[in-house]
This record gives sequence, C-alpha cells and structure tokens, in this order.
Amino acid sequence: MDYKIIRSKRKTLALQVNSNATLMVKIPYGVSMGYVERFIEEKRKWIEKKQAQFSEQKIKHKPKQYVNGEEFLFAGKSYLLEIVPGSSARIALTPDGKLRITEKCLDAPKHYIEWFYKQFAKRHITARTKEIAEVFGYKFASIKINSAKTRWGSCSMRGNLNFSWRLVIMPPEMIDYVIVHELVHLEIKDHSKRFYARMNELMPDHRRREKWLKVNSGMTNI
Repeated sequence: MDYKIIRSKRKTLALQVNSNATLMVKIPYGVSMGYVERFIEEKRKWIEKKQAQFSEQKIKHKPKQYVNGEEFLFAGKSYLLEIVPGSSARIALTPDGKLRITEKCLDAPKHYIEWFYKQFAKRHITARTKEIAEVFGYKFASIKINSAKTRWGSCSMRGNLNFSWRLVIMPPEMIDYVIVHELVHLEIKDHSKRFYARMNELMPDHRRREKWLKVNSGMTNI
C-alpha cells in the first residue's frame, strides 16, 4: 500500500486519507518503519474504505459529457440521458428511467438541464416546506431557491429560508432533513444541545441523514 510519511513533534501516530485518495501517515520522530507498517496493516480495512469513498466521489465529480446513456440523479434515482430529435428545447423524465432532452438542448446542455432541476426545486421544496412547517407548527417569512454548491440551506434572523436547488438531486428523505433542520433554526438559531434535542423530537434519525449527506455530497454534479 502506497503512502506518504509526515514526521513531526506529535506524540501519536495518525492516518489521513486526503481527497485524491492518498494515504498520509503522520508519525512522531523516532518511530520505526516496522511499527508504522504494522499500524497501517491493522487499519487496512478503514483505509481501503476511505479510499473507495474518495474514488467514488471523484467519479461523481467528473464533468458531464451530455451523451446518450450518461447517468443523472434526480430525487435520489438514476436516470439515463436520452437525446431525441427536436428544434425546441424540451426536457422530461420518463417512467422507464430516462432524462429525455431534445437536440436543441445540446446548444447549452448544462444550462437547460440545470433550469429543469431549478424549476422542479422551486415547486417541490416550496410545497414540501409548507407541508412540514404546518405539521410542526412553524411559520416562516419566505422561501428562496438558490444555486449554492456547499450549503444545502440557511435561515435568516428574519425568518427567511433559503435552499439550494441541488437538493432535488438527493433522495426525498434527505430533502426533508434539510427542511426540518432549517425550520428548527427559526426557533433555535445555533447548534446547541437544545437545537439537537429539538431535532431528536421531530426527526429521531436526523444524525443518520446528516451523515449520509456529508458522505454523498459529491452527487450534485450536473
């Protein structure tokens, strides 16, 4: 197994897998390479799991080519791109798992496909937020859909809710998690124990959903 050694004044040995799946081994001065090799072998399963995760994310981050059969994710489901004749820009999801676009969309495929996702996000996230807010008794000032890449949602001091349209790439249960998270911020602005206690009440498995989103954040490439 390939790795890079970083020696320092630290007192313990530590492993880190960076975003390009390279293993970094941080060790104190004086530690023998025999000990390092044994430590790495003991942690082999963890290392390989981490490297696989980063490799998978790298594939998901690969720029789209917009060719027939290319995979796109929508509401957590896989759709294969299908390009059909057409002089006007049209996009639709088909029951047999296709993201169907006309040839006209190839003039600016990223633009047209993102537009399709954004329009769905405006309708679905707005409606779903209203539903959940009513169930839990929350009131908000407004909802806006933005193009944030690293932040799923936010809540302003004035009660304005903001969500990234990229959320609709994720499974519905993850969309619900982000909505509930921001609704709770209407009541509790920080991430204190009180905030998480409230999250536990409204969504007992919120930790699992939060972890899933962090691991799969690379799915948002369109």
